[in-house]
This record gives sequence, C-alpha cells and structure tokens, in this order.
Amino acid sequence: MLKYINPLTWLQWIGQFLYLWMLSIRWRDVPKAMPAIVLVIVLSTAAMVAWSDDSGWRNRLMKKQLAAAWRIDDFETAELVLRRQLKFRPDDLEVAFNLAIARDKQLEHDEALEMMRHLIEGWQHEGAARFVLTKQYIGKNWADLSAEQRDEFGEVLQLLHEKTPQDNRIKQLYADYLIVSEKLEKAMPILEELALTHPMRGFQAAAIARRLDRFVTANRLAEQSLEAVKKMSQDDPTNAVLALAVAQNQLFLKRYADAIRTIKDASRAAKTPEHAAKLNQAMGDAIVAWIGFIEESPDDTPADRLRILMMLEFALKTAPNNPRVLTLVADQVLNTLQDDDAEIARRRKALIAGSAPGIQHFIEGTSALMKDDVDDAVMHLTIAKELMPHSGAILNNLAVALSSRTDVDLQQALKIANLAIEQTTNASPHFYETRGQILFKMGEHLEAVPDLTRALKIPELAPVAHQTLAQCYAQLGQEDLSKEHAAAAERAAAIAEARR
Repeated sequence: MLKYINPLTWLQWIGQFLYLWMLSIRWRDVPKAMPAIVLVIVLSTAAMVAWSDDSGWRNRLMKKQLAAAWRIDDFETAELVLRRQLKFRPDDLEVAFNLAIARDKQLEHDEALEMMRHLIEGWQHEGAARFVLTKQYIGKNWADLSAEQRDEFGEVLQLLHEKTPQDNRIKQLYADYLIVSEKLEKAMPILEELALTHPMRGFQAAAIARRLDRFVTANRLAEQSLEAVKKMSQDDPTNAVLALAVAQNQLFLKRYADAIRTIKDASRAAKTPEHAAKLNQAMGDAIVAWIGFIEESPDDTPADRLRILMMLEFALKTAPNNPRVLTLVADQVLNTLQDDDAEIARRRKALIAGSAPGIQHFIEGTSALMKDDVDDAVMHLTIAKELMPHSGAILNNLAVALSSRTDVDLQQALKIANLAIEQTTNASPHFYETRGQILFKMGEHLEAVPDLTRALKIPELAPVAHQTLAQCYAQLGQEDLSKEHAAAAERAAAIAEARR
C-alpha cells in the first residue's frame, strides 16, 4: 500500500507512460498532420486573445470605436462599448464614469445621477462629484433645496475641497455653503485663505470672527482687508464699488468719519449718476450706523441729541429716499418731542421744515401711529406714499397702520408690506416683522414664521416677535417650540425693560 502514496513511485509511473506514449506515435505520418496542428494552435491563440481583457489590439480597437462614437455624438454605440469594457473591468472607475456621461447624453439624467452618486459614495470620485455639483446645485437657490439636498451639496463640496484644495472656485462655494449652514467655525480658516487673494473675503471673515466673539481676530482681518482694498481703490479712484468696499471696512472698524469722507470723495469722482446715487445711499447708511454707535453710549446728553439731529439733516439732503434714514428721522423727531432744550427744538423743527413734503407726512403719520391715532396715521402715511412711492419705510409704516385699523383690510396691508420689502434693497428685519404680524393676523401661521424669525435679530422687536412665534407654533401643533418662544419672549421683555 505504501507504494500507492509514495510520490516517487507516481513520478516513475508517469515517466514510463510518457516514454511508451512517445514510442507509440507514428512519426512518419507527422508531416501529414501539420496543417491540423497549426490550425489548432492558431484557433487556440485567437480564442485566448478574443477572451483576454489584456489584449492590446482588442483594447486599441475598442478605444478607437469609443473615440469615434464620442466624436460623432453616437452615444448609444459609446454606451455599448463602455458596457463591454465594464464587463471585463468592473472596477475601472473611469469606464463607469464615462458610462454615466453617455447615459446623461441620452437624456437619462436620473440614471446618470444615481451612477455618479454611486461613484462618490463608493470611491470618492472627483469627476462624479463635479458632475453632481454642476447638474444639481450650481445656479440653484438655497431656499429651494431640501434638507437631504443641502446635506449632499455640502458632502460634494467637502469632497472636492479635499481633492483639490487649491481650486479657488470650489473653495469659495464651500465657504458660502458653510456660512449659510451656520458652520462658522469651519468656514473661518477657508475664508482666511481666500482673503489672501480676495480682500473682501477677509472682511467677511472679520464679520464672522466678530460673531464668534473673536474680536482681536476680527479687527486684524478687517485691517488687512482695508489695506488691500484701499490700495486697489487708489489705483482706480473712480471705481464706486471699491470705494464702497473701503467704506464698509472702515465702518466695521468704527472709523465712521473716515468712511463718510471716503464715500464723499468717491461721490465727487463718480463716473455715472447711477454710481453717485448708490454712493449717496451708502452715505445715508453710514450716518445711520454712526448715530447707532453714538446712541450706544450710556450717557445721553443734549449735545449728543443735537449732534444726531444735525447729522440727520445732512443725511436727508444726501439720501432723502433711504429707508433707514427716513425711519431714523421719524424716530429722532418723536423721541425729542418732549425735549425742552431750545437748540434741540430748533433743530427738530428745521429738520421737519427742511424735509420734503413726503417726509413731513411720514413723520406726522409715524407720530400718530405711535400715539395709536390710527386714522390720522393712515391719512398722513397714505399722502407720504403718494409723494414718495418708492420709500420702503413709508410703505412699511403704512402697512402697520392699515393692519391696526378697526375695519382692517389685511389683504391690502399685506400687499403694501410686500411692496415695501420688494422695493428695498436689503430690507431691514422691521419690514419682515410687519409682514409676519399681518400674516399671523390672517391665520397664515406657517408663512409668518420665517418673517418673524428674521425680526428676532432686533432687540426691540424680539419680545413681540417671540410672543407671536409662540402662538404660531401652538397653532401648528409644535408645543415644544411654542413653549421655547414664550419663555424667550419673557426674557427679551425683561432685557428691554432693564435697558429703559
């Protein structure tokens, strides 16, 4: 038995078999069999080549077919070739990517997107990520994206940023995504990188740093941005956009006099009336910001109030249609009505008398509104609207007055509130609060929530906005959110009372 499991014995038997088999061949007849032998060899070789994916000539042939198909936009043929390649090379990512492109070219967009997403999820494919970004998200509004789409948008941008960290376009898109998603900590380093080549991104980074309470970093970034933009403005002194960028940085750094001087010089050098008008509007905003800074001072002196009235006189002459200026004029006139200082009274009267008739009616209407004289408010504000139909502040206050009447016409009030927002660039939270309150009174609780949420940014609006939001969420069945806003309303009211 041992010989049957001995490998040496088996080798001996195999050798004997081969020797005897060779002796049995009729070697004289071998030449006659040569054609058959050659044919078998050729056919075997051809079969091996045909079924071998590593065949050079076969690959070249398929590549040639694919190139020809792409060249003449024959995407059906291209798809056939690509599917055949993918059959032999299922892990070839470029073949899979090109197949998805071919499907997209044949208007099978959904299938192509799913194939691209598979490449992203499984292999972090850069080309697929760029495809999804371009097809799904470039040119779309953030508000139109669902929560799932926003997450995918962020994942695609993060992947592309990691793959191509020097791509400025992707870097900018990713920074914007992080900002709108309130992921400010992650946005900061990207914005600081962008600031090296895009100075206004430095200003944006400064604003975010201030929101994160990094005041030293905020000032450093704003200073860097200011120096860079100032140099650009000096090289192109008639460029209104650059001048506004310089002023914006100066306002951020609380250099109000410098900002106003910058805007004034740029206004003199403006190339077109449109540029001059834009600069005048910016002048009004700068003065409003300066007045806001003055009012933050704990010491409210007659000299400060007088100074504010004088600044508003200049603002009204420069930007008579600026809604922020108009609102502040009305507020200051109303706030100083009880002031006995003779010079302040004189300036207040001069401010009203020197104003256009539309502004005078606006002040009278707003005063009446604050005194709850709704009918008088509606009359004056309606006249002001006819005299100054493009003033957002007038339209907003008129909407408030109309929605406060006993015989309320909420549809008309809503129409005017919408007009105030549409006609005002960067409408203030006050305008949205007005529309939100009107929508709430109309029973449109879900539509009112976004507008009232915007109003929370303004401390004096926050108590009522929180209170109305609490009622909205209660009507929508969101009891937890309703309780949160009710508690926030009490806190905001306490803070407002402490400030008085």
